[in-house]
Amino acid sequence: MSSLILNKSAGIKTRLFQGFDSLKHLKHVHAALLRLGLDEDTYLLNKVLRFSFNFGNTNYSHRIFHQNKEPNIFLFNTMIHGLVLNDSFQESIETYHSMRKEGLSPDSFTFPFLLKACARLFDSKLGMKLHGLVVKAGCESDAFINTSLVSLYGKCGFVDYAFKVFDDIPEKNVASWTAIISGYIGVGKCREAIDMFRRLLGMGLRPDSFSLVRVLAACTRIGDLRSGEWIDDYITEIGMVRNVFVATSLVDFYVKCGNMERACNVFDGMLEKDIVSWSSMIQDLIVMLWWGFFVLVRG
Repeated sequence: MSSLILNKSAGIKTRLFQGFDSLKHLKHVHAALLRLGLDEDTYLLNKVLRFSFNFGNTNYSHRIFHQNKEPNIFLFNTMIHGLVLNDSFQESIETYHSMRKEGLSPDSFTFPFLLKACARLFDSKLGMKLHGLVVKAGCESDAFINTSLVSLYGKCGFVDYAFKVFDDIPEKNVASWTAIISGYIGVGKCREAIDMFRRLLGMGLRPDSFSLVRVLAACTRIGDLRSGEWIDDYITEIGMVRNVFVATSLVDFYVKCGNMERACNVFDGMLEKDIVSWSSMIQDLIVMLWWGFFVLVRG
């Protein structure tokens, strides 16, 4: 390889490490890669493929991927990950089937995103097959994979399977606890979800905003004012009340439990209000007014 090509190749690598502000800039670098005959360099092509998903153009990503006549597991993983991140779940599964036809087996990087696709499509059949491959590949102790399995089984309504996988996780993190909590809520077992949240705190873990939103949804669904107020106190204690999503969930909880005064206090205290929080407050107020009018008429 001439020194000129080597220099240009080094320049492309530097540009790939720096990242891109637009798809147009990425296409320029990709074109240079093709001109220099470096498109067979799997490492460089994989970098281009990964960046292409940042701009939501999966058609262009497909073209990049298919330029390599013999894609390896790294290219397949990048393709599956990118498609899932762009909500192209069916396409990610089709890519997985293509990978299998090429004689390649999934690894620890393939499973989490592929299981997420199965969960979003409620494809428990493929999910169970993947679970078998997880065990066969010796990845059954991987925390990310197990959390994805818990989420899959929970979303597909197999909460007993979800709990079995969850119970076998050696070191449970907030994500795995949230997955089982969501699984219980999904099948209407809100009391169990709240109990699991208490256990999460008992383990000394600090829940994230998504965990708090989910457990507040459980309290709202069964009208558990006492547990919701306790969670409200905890949220205030850790300063999470400043989170717009958590605060909006609190407002919704108090309105649906009939405590309009507390709902208004939380809403007024929000430092940041987005369209969701305003819409939620307005919608809840309308529902309460209609219900009050209905009760008045019936009375």
